[in-house]
Parts: sequence; structure tokens; C-alpha cells
Amino acid sequence: MSTARSSRPILARFVHWGPILSIVIYKFVTLTTLYFTEMWWPCFGSLGGFLNNALLLTLFVVSFSCYLKSVIVGPGFLPYKWKPENERDEQNLQFCRICEGFKAPRVHHCYKCNHCVLKMDHHCPWLNTCVGHANHAYFVIFIFVSIVASIQSSALLFKTLLLVLAQYGHRVLIYFPLKLTLLWLTAFGLTICLILTLSLLLYIQMKYVLRNCTNIEDWIIGKAISRREQDPSLPPFIYPYNLGRINNLKEFFAKGDGIHWTVREECGEYDLTIEQLKQKFIKESWKQPMRVIKEYNGKWFPLVFGLCVYCQIPWTDEIRMPLNVDEVIQVTRFRKYWLYGHKKLPDGTRLRGWFPKSCVDTLPNSSKKNN
Repeated sequence: MSTARSSRPILARFVHWGPILSIVIYKFVTLTTLYFTEMWWPCFGSLGGFLNNALLLTLFVVSFSCYLKSVIVGPGFLPYKWKPENERDEQNLQFCRICEGFKAPRVHHCYKCNHCVLKMDHHCPWLNTCVGHANHAYFVIFIFVSIVASIQSSALLFKTLLLVLAQYGHRVLIYFPLKLTLLWLTAFGLTICLILTLSLLLYIQMKYVLRNCTNIEDWIIGKAISRREQDPSLPPFIYPYNLGRINNLKEFFAKGDGIHWTVREECGEYDLTIEQLKQKFIKESWKQPMRVIKEYNGKWFPLVFGLCVYCQIPWTDEIRMPLNVDEVIQVTRFRKYWLYGHKKLPDGTRLRGWFPKSCVDTLPNSSKKNN
């Protein structure tokens, strides 16, 4: 869905370490596999060699096409200054200060994309955009086909190694000097890493797909259950979009508008957003204002604050927020050596991010929070 606000050009998404490294790794593994396989199973030497290369290239084309679609199509963004058709529904929705509009059900604001994203799952640095309503199916297919291609590549590379080891003392079939050994080790290592990491990612994604939820919504469901464990008087929370596995798969591949969703018969259209509003209220009550006592320039590895801060950084792609002395920060997340919070900028917007805990001190009138 288009947005009224101008966004960065689509091709600009590729000018980032994530897409560049993804494309380089994928092409390197494919071309290296073809190179080694050609030594003992040439493409035009037999029907088997031709079919093997055709399958590998087909998998590469399908996988790479889905990757490009994931990046180019994007997640789908909510129109700028969006409002529900019925004004009374506004009380059930969150308001986005940056997009100056209400968030439709299943919509979340991404501070990296600077837009409200339809059915946002997560922001993927390898795509340099979010995974959401419009590109989620392409993303999952890309992962699945990449796993199959990586398995084929690893099998062919392993077969190459077996032939090299078997030729000692016999007629040399494959010339394998040191440079080719290093090339083989790099390619084989990458294929194994791809199989392991992508398989784990596919398992996580399929859990969400079969429940018709996202990574963010799974987190909301967890907090909803926790709230009811702490207060049994609350009515049970029923996730409104879980329609059964078959219907969930149909919803996943359906081409809706990303705003209106089918819900369970016993649920309402805004059940999830109402639960979000209640969780947000609790979160706001837990905010702790702190004053900056040490300047921080926003570096990811600030050695100046000590080895503990340097070695135990938050392993997330969320930004590091620069700090100036005497600024007031609203802290919402606490770790041993790092804190997460937000501050108001002169233009009225908020800047969020992580910063070293030693940079701030509790305000005299603020209540203490346990870390």
C-alpha cells in the first residue's frame, strides 16, 4: 500500500552492508560449487551433470528472485496520517507521533524504516527493510529454497573432498592446490552456516505462520498471558487471528489490504490493539526519568566506559543514543551495564536507543527501579 509521505528510493535499500553481503555470499557459494563440481561432473559430460547444474541454477534463480522481491516489494506501509473510517474506533488504537496518524490493527512503527509497517514481523538487516504483510511470503519462500540450495551445494562440495582424498596413490583426477583448498573450506563452511542458521529461522517463522502471528505479536501474547498469571481476575486473552492451521496458511498467502483482518468469531476487531494499549499504560508507569551525567557519542563499542560495558553490549540492531550532560532520559529497559530509553528532541519528536548505564543517574524525586 502506498503512503502519502515520500520514502527513500527502493534501490537505496541495496546500498547497505546487509543486501551487499547477502548477494556476495550467495553468488560466491553458487559459483564456487559449480566450479568444483565441473572438475568431476562436467555439465556437458553427461545427462546427470547437466541436470545437476540445471537444478542448482534453478534453485539459485528462484531463491534470489524471492530475495529481490522481499527487498523491492517491501513490507507495505500504512498511509501517512491514517485514521479509521469510524471515528469511535480511534479510542481502541495507538497513535503514532512520527507518522501523525493512528496505527491500524497489527501495525507497528519501525524507527529504521521511519514508517508504520503493515503486519510488521521484524526489521531484517539482511534485507535493509522490514518483513511485513507485503513481503513476508517471499521472505519465507526465500529461506526455504536457500536451505535446499545450500544442502545441494554442501553435498557436492563434500563429494569433491571425498574424491580428492580417494585419489592419493592413484591417478590424479582433481588438481587441489592450497588456494583451491582455502576456497573449498570457505565455501563449505558458508554452506553449513547457511543450513544451520536458515533452518532455525525457518522453524521460527513457520511457528508464527501456522499460528497466523508475527514475532512482535508473539511478544504481546506472552505479556498478555503474564498479566493474567499475575492477576487471575482478568478475563482470559484469546489471540484473535489464530483461525486454525489451514486457514492461517490461506491468510498468510492472501493478498489483503494489510489493514482489515479476519478474526475469530468470539473475538473483536480491536482485541489485540486494546491489549496493547493496556500493556503500554503499564510500561509508561514503569518509566524512570534519569539525568545524564556523562556524555556519550553513540558508539557501539565504547571502550572508554570500561571492559564490562565494551564486552556486554546489547546484541540488537537498535540504535545507540548519543547523550549530552544534563539531558533527561526516560528509561524503559534495564540491563546490567546498558539502559534503553528515549529523550525529546527540540522538534518535539523522540529519539530512542541504548546507552551505557554509567552515563546517567537517578533524579532525586524519581522512584527507584530494580534492575
